[in-house]
Amino acid sequence: MGTMFDSNGSITPNGTSPVVLFDATHGQPNWAQTGFPSREMHSNFAGVMQALCHLGCTCTTINEKPLGKFLPRARLLVVPPPTGRYNPRKERWDAHRTSLFTAEEVQDILEFLRNGGRLLAFAYRFGDSFTQANLRDLFGPLGCILNNDAVIDITTLRTSHPLQTCFDTPADFLPLPWCRPRVEQVRWRSMATFVVLPGAAVQPLAFSPASQCVTFDQVHRRISFGSLPIAVAGSYHRGRFVLFGGPHPFETGTFGLLAETDNACFLKNILQWLLEDHPDGVEPLRVAVTPPAKSRVPGFADRARALSHLDGGGNGWATVASVECLLRKTGALQALSMAKWMP
Repeated sequence: MGTMFDSNGSITPNGTSPVVLFDATHGQPNWAQTGFPSREMHSNFAGVMQALCHLGCTCTTINEKPLGKFLPRARLLVVPPPTGRYNPRKERWDAHRTSLFTAEEVQDILEFLRNGGRLLAFAYRFGDSFTQANLRDLFGPLGCILNNDAVIDITTLRTSHPLQTCFDTPADFLPLPWCRPRVEQVRWRSMATFVVLPGAAVQPLAFSPASQCVTFDQVHRRISFGSLPIAVAGSYHRGRFVLFGGPHPFETGTFGLLAETDNACFLKNILQWLLEDHPDGVEPLRVAVTPPAKSRVPGFADRARALSHLDGGGNGWATVASVECLLRKTGALQALSMAKWMP
């Protein structure tokens, strides 16, 4: 199903199907600079596109700015992980102005949501500090803060390749009823977490499993042991949004997990909630959500059961330094090329 643009840059669908825009203007193609596929609609996000097409949507890629001129007639904006320019010598992402959301673009997206638009956006492990993006500027006005951290399964990182490590969450770790139909388990890879701001119309969509994973903040050099939000859902005036700390659960590339466990059903439930107009089956968003209670298994986190976190500058410096050393040794803190990432 095709899509046309009018003289003002607005999107005119051929028919009455909802229009979905996939953003490719904030460095999403730059992921290919590492040798891996880019994070665009036709590559790693092809599975998300196909799921939307099955729901009757018209999907198109936006690869020219300003982004705001394409939003008025769209139903949903999908923002794959933005990133800067790849620096192969230093094996990192460097900031680049063309990859950053401008203040005008942030206001355009907020206005899009205010008028009833929908947003599905993805960060990456260690947040903006890793990708040199500025998703915080967009997520903050929506009522949540993207952390510069990553949920990591320490027990498997010692024996598995960093991009092959994963962790599972049962339905108990998915607190919103509308995202759970036909979903018993969701599989994730390392991803960033969120802080929900007081008074915001935002609710955790998924929690990390504290019994299996720890969360390492590379900026503050802090290890957290609790179940933290790795995805959130919320409302902004007439609009809705869902934000994820990483893209892998819904990707189809080399390390994508869309075909694993119940990820495809989980994605479908989320897309249906984002696209629908009526509130049936949607629990009112609340701020105060208690993380799922699960009995801990013996392991790394139990050694600090009485603590919620350890700081690198405090009494936990030795443990933090040990984890940090492991992350550096395995390459988890670097943006390596495909040749160096592949097992």
